[in-house]
Amino acid sequence: MKPIIHTYTSKEPMLRVNAYIVEAKDEIVIVDTTLTMSDSKALKQKADSLEKPLAGILLTHAHPDHIAGTTNIAPDGDVPIFALASVKKLMEETEQEKHRQWSEMFGEEWIPKWVYPNILVEDGDTVNIAGLTFSVLDIGSGGDCDTNSLWLLEGKKSAAFIGDFIYSENHTYMADGSILRWIANLEKYSGTLKNYDTYYVGHGPSCSYPAIAKQKAYLIDYCSEILNATHGTAVFTEESKKQFEETMLSKYPGYGCQFMIGLAAERVESELVSLSTDE
Repeated sequence: MKPIIHTYTSKEPMLRVNAYIVEAKDEIVIVDTTLTMSDSKALKQKADSLEKPLAGILLTHAHPDHIAGTTNIAPDGDVPIFALASVKKLMEETEQEKHRQWSEMFGEEWIPKWVYPNILVEDGDTVNIAGLTFSVLDIGSGGDCDTNSLWLLEGKKSAAFIGDFIYSENHTYMADGSILRWIANLEKYSGTLKNYDTYYVGHGPSCSYPAIAKQKAYLIDYCSEILNATHGTAVFTEESKKQFEETMLSKYPGYGCQFMIGLAAERVESELVSLSTDE
């Protein structure tokens, strides 16, 4: 049978993160595992309802909303959990910081201990699992995290599980990684991704090849509006930041994750200032 891809979208209101269950003939594969207690348990319930064993888990990057739920999917780490070595390393480096930062806000919904990848992969590796073939690309910090990967499902139903490389119909998190490397990666990997029918993203509806140009245009627009609001200095005042946020909201009125606009502003501002200083 052709694999069937089931989407689980989290119920928590801020991020609305996606996780995916890839259903093959005899087994299933889960891609990313959500953030909260309730959502990860609901994801597991949805997976269990298919009545097929879990062959493994693929993790796209190290942000908690994509990896924390592994604790409720495979609490003992007794199934293969695949990720880049850099993803595991970043999880190890940031876990305690994320607990301190977010546990009070989420309360009982916060998952207090993470389960780590147990099979590490490298750029270009092929993973054969559940009778399916996935290839993995290490795209480094050119995305919304300091380490990112793309998981490509080969075969008759070609699909790309791209984590947060593209935010579909959503404002974009840019407080980590590098916006300039991200733009470069969108150009670099567009030729590869053109060969895949559907992109399964971390936030928003699935999309396809035109979404690459759309994401690139959004990132460039974000930088441009920072420069417009700050009269070319890329240094915010309270007033200019407010103006910037209002402009982005008006230009993308239907986009979700609106809080991301202000959250990323200082990080991108710093990168633009650094660029002008280097010149």
